Amino acid sequence: MVTKLFVVVFSLHLLACGYRERPVAFPVRGSNQVLMGLSREAVEGKLDFSRPEKLEYMFAASPLISPPASFEIEYSLSLPDVPQQPVLEMGDNSWALPVNMGDIPHDVLHYSIPIEDIVPQRFSITLSGNTRTAGDAAVTLQIRAVEFKERWFGFQRHSDSTGGHLFISPFVDNWYGEHSNSWVIDLEAATGLSAVPAGFFPLIAAELLPGREAVIDTGNRRFEILPRLDRLHISPLLLSRNERPLSLSGDRAGSFRIIYANIPRFPSPIMADPGMVLTWPAERWRDSRYEVFRWESFPSLLIFDFADYAVQDRMLKRLAFFVEKAGFRGRLASDREIAGLHGWNAHDYQAADLARFFQASRAAHFPLLTEERELEQILLHAGIIRESSGRIEAGEGAILSISRESEEYLRYRFLAHECFHGLFFLDEDFRDFCRRRWQQLPAAPKRFILSYFDYMQYDITDDYLMVNEFMAYVLQQPVAQAGYYFGAFLPSRFENSPRRRDDLPAKDQASGSWPVLATAFVREAQAFSEYVDNRWGLAAGRVSLVTVTQP
Repeated sequence: MVTKLFVVVFSLHLLACGYRERPVAFPVRGSNQVLMGLSREAVEGKLDFSRPEKLEYMFAASPLISPPASFEIEYSLSLPDVPQQPVLEMGDNSWALPVNMGDIPHDVLHYSIPIEDIVPQRFSITLSGNTRTAGDAAVTLQIRAVEFKERWFGFQRHSDSTGGHLFISPFVDNWYGEHSNSWVIDLEAATGLSAVPAGFFPLIAAELLPGREAVIDTGNRRFEILPRLDRLHISPLLLSRNERPLSLSGDRAGSFRIIYANIPRFPSPIMADPGMVLTWPAERWRDSRYEVFRWESFPSLLIFDFADYAVQDRMLKRLAFFVEKAGFRGRLASDREIAGLHGWNAHDYQAADLARFFQASRAAHFPLLTEERELEQILLHAGIIRESSGRIEAGEGAILSISRESEEYLRYRFLAHECFHGLFFLDEDFRDFCRRRWQQLPAAPKRFILSYFDYMQYDITDDYLMVNEFMAYVLQQPVAQAGYYFGAFLPSRFENSPRRRDDLPAKDQASGSWPVLATAFVREAQAFSEYVDNRWGLAAGRVSLVTVTQP
């Protein structure tokens, strides 16, 4: 009798003491502290809508994080239509957890909220109103994980073996209509809620699904994205604080996010599409002499945009003579020797040639200019050249350049020319295609173009160089302009030259053009443009997949 009474009294004592907090059963990532659940349901991470009890949690101590940060909760719901709103409370803020996502497919939701540098030790999840709703007995919310991560706003889709995941944050909406589908991020609300450490700035990152064109509108710029581009980063240098929300329109949205990052320290390259390079405001350059970009679709290609020809020459003129100029190739010419000679208005050099140039200068203790030394360091950091056992060797990639001194239409032409050179350096199938087109080019147009390259001081004995330049000249302008460019403009430049006029076919005096050349090169332009379109979504005269305009 005494023993039975003891058992009863002991049991009542346990009930009076309440549930002892225990480590949660789900993963806690990005934290150096153990997360404790203050009830059995909290430990399991299960919120039963038929018994709306608060799930309460406590960290052993405030977690240490690297700001700016977000707290992300991963959860699933037993039914797609949820009658009540779960609410996450952390510190002084309350956040309604998304539940009914309409037509957006998902199995698991990840909700990411911004947090301050000092993280509250406690948080909880409960139902709004804390009352039971009829017919909700089968509804449960299951926490799958919580995580501290770098701060972001927006949305992202992801699929794996556990199903479809939808990552989403506050201050983002999906506006769906009969003729439009837009994701909108309220940048002002997002950035105004929680302090961002000095040196961090919002950067737009978008991933795009296959489909039609898409448009990102930042308020001060509009980015029209062609179908073949599958990702885009918009630097903080192109964003301005304004009251207009950011939007991504179209049916291709795989993700649309604001993340926080440092602006790369000059001269580390900025990720950009060539269309963004062409319109990048010079006042947003990190150095007034030039800016350095990394082609987003082909990251091993760096694009330099120079303030003028003089700055470009100081970095690249000697290199041009070393790599391409007849009578100078393979030799380090002095400043005095090439001072009165023309380099190029735009440039392109592959890794192997860059490595040869800098190894030759090192071996000869040649006095390079400051800008040439800067280029060497940029190439080493980018992996385009490498240092091994005291020698400079080729890495991967190439550099391309244009100048702000060129007229606008020439900047588009020069950038197309140089970017196609870059693809020639990178892609063996493209090189093979170019070589086949060169080999089948009829004798008259081939004699003409070789004469023109000789006139331009290219080394016409180098077959690789000739194939590369033939391709780039054909692709540098739209197909519609090829007839005039090759059939009138170029041949007219030396028709009065006694040395070169014999390299021209018969001229049609009535039209003032050379029909044989026009016909041949239009055919080449069509063939090349079709190839680059099928391969990369590019076209003759266009290497950009993004068009940037301002309202």
